[in-house]
Amino acid sequence: MQNNNKRERILDAMQELMRTASAQAISVSDIAQKAGIGKGSIYYYFSSKNDIIDAVIERSYSRVLDAGRELAASSHMDAFQKMEIIYNACLDSSTELRRQEAIGTFNEQQESAFIHQKFARIIITKLKPILTDIIRQGIDEGGIRCEYPEETAQIVLTVLTITLDNNLVPAGPEQIGRVLTAFTQMQEKSMGMPADTLQFLMRKNEAAAARPPEEADR
Repeated sequence: MQNNNKRERILDAMQELMRTASAQAISVSDIAQKAGIGKGSIYYYFSSKNDIIDAVIERSYSRVLDAGRELAASSHMDAFQKMEIIYNACLDSSTELRRQEAIGTFNEQQESAFIHQKFARIIITKLKPILTDIIRQGIDEGGIRCEYPEETAQIVLTVLTITLDNNLVPAGPEQIGRVLTAFTQMQEKSMGMPADTLQFLMRKNEAAAARPPEEADR
């Protein structure tokens, strides 16, 4: 473990330990020993082991989330272009999670389910304010009708995350495609969007499903 940044060393240690033991079984002392630092240093950076787990998961998917947030903050795009970026960030994050599972990053099925739950919370928490602003922009531009932008953003991200993650309610590619088709049609009709505005989501999901998990991040 060569990282000289203590916070990153703690995260590296936790991620390494999670490959061979469940997160619940790992103690703060285990993490400190693996990171090569004192136990007290852990609490300088994190208030609990749970915070460390959250940070490990967030770091794993921060690349696609940060890229999505940065692009969505651009002022020269309309709401629909930004919405595509955020929906793709959601899809790319789910693809990365499946890739991590395929290469054995998480230990045991129970551990995987635990990670999936935290993953969904992080995705929704991080992207909700961004999507809310995008919906408000769409309202101002006249392309979207929506009385409750924040609540709508939460519903959209919850459905997308659960569907694309495909862990809580497992389904085959064809069934996922039908769910996404139905969901996008509901959004377009209820929010007054032009027909087929969200077709990109189905196309990208089909492309991602066609690739082996180990190739998804290339």
